[in-house]
Amino acid sequence: MAEPRIRVPPMRPVEPQPVPSAEEIHRMLDRHPETQKIRARKFSDWLTTPLEGGLWTAWGLKAKPDAMGMSYMAVNEVSPAGEPPEIGAARLTQTRYVATDPRIAGEEIERAIAPKYGLQRELDRKYDVWVDGAPQLAEEALSRQWRPTLHLRWEEMSPLSPDLERAFDQFLTYLIQCQYFCSDAMGPWIGRVHFDFVEIKSYLAYELFDYNLHCGVLRKRVLSNGGGMGTQVDGVDAGVLETCNEASQGFEGEVERDFTGMVFALDVFFNGLVLEMLRLGEAAGRTPFDRGLFRPMIQDNARHVAWGCKRIRYYLDHCPDREEAVVKLHTIADRIEPAQAEQHLLNPKVLEPLAMLLGDGPAKIEDGYAFLRRFWPQFAERYLARLDAIGMPRRDRCLMPLEAPF
Repeated sequence: MAEPRIRVPPMRPVEPQPVPSAEEIHRMLDRHPETQKIRARKFSDWLTTPLEGGLWTAWGLKAKPDAMGMSYMAVNEVSPAGEPPEIGAARLTQTRYVATDPRIAGEEIERAIAPKYGLQRELDRKYDVWVDGAPQLAEEALSRQWRPTLHLRWEEMSPLSPDLERAFDQFLTYLIQCQYFCSDAMGPWIGRVHFDFVEIKSYLAYELFDYNLHCGVLRKRVLSNGGGMGTQVDGVDAGVLETCNEASQGFEGEVERDFTGMVFALDVFFNGLVLEMLRLGEAAGRTPFDRGLFRPMIQDNARHVAWGCKRIRYYLDHCPDREEAVVKLHTIADRIEPAQAEQHLLNPKVLEPLAMLLGDGPAKIEDGYAFLRRFWPQFAERYLARLDAIGMPRRDRCLMPLEAPF
């Protein structure tokens, strides 16, 4: 039997714990220190500690709303921990705004409040997660949230011919798959980001909300204008997960993934590709409603791509070995560029419905292909321009076709 490409570590055996009886639980709760304290009408040290110089993190802070309201930026202006540390403290569920107990020091802190759950490798180094302007990015992601159930005028949808409705629904089915893939790929990383970088945790949560919101609005459109869900588009991931799995361990087939590699593959490349598809979708929309459907999604997706570029640029500027990091990112690009080009840009379940919509029907599909031939260079050019801005130029080795092969 051939050796599997990805080696999955074995499950850790867990001994079942005996469940105490109800009587024993009642006795334990009756003897609990908090129960005794309540009966004695006593308070804990959160109230009795001095506000100045005691265990309280800070007192007398008065953040003032800025132009956006009570934002992260406004809070960071008055916080003694407005900027995150280079390495997060050995704890999981406290943000940098909460000070450690000065009565516990050194190695005792490691034992007392180190993570007792979660994955093995916590993202606790600033260069691994941070971006310049992280508070602003998180606030923008939240403030730009939209509610398609209310904000879109669904009563103004116009019926399409059966051929055009089928083409539009097939294209939207492809976009739904892309958004679900992004959500599933990025979601597990939120819990691995240290709470000292709370702005990044918030931003990633808002990005996941965007993905699932887009899935919902696209599905509502597919099921509300006389059509229905299209056929599954195989290969949407096109090697992204496998490539990032291998990249994290020097392409040796290990399963532990690298956050920076995932951001590069998903937000810079994959979402950059989807952003161009959304722009094509707006151009291909046959009614004002269908064109308007894409505009807020384009705005959201552009923010996702901008985040990815900021993240990679910050990483390259601050990581311990920039040269090694650039080599790894180029190796990821070498693998995903041709696979993504094939599975997205030359996928008949994506290309054909787009060409039909752009040409206004099956009889004018050649006009649609002509439009796509003119648009095609933008796929690679905008991607390469982003890499130039990040600081890892790739124009001499890009494996995505610069011109349409049809």
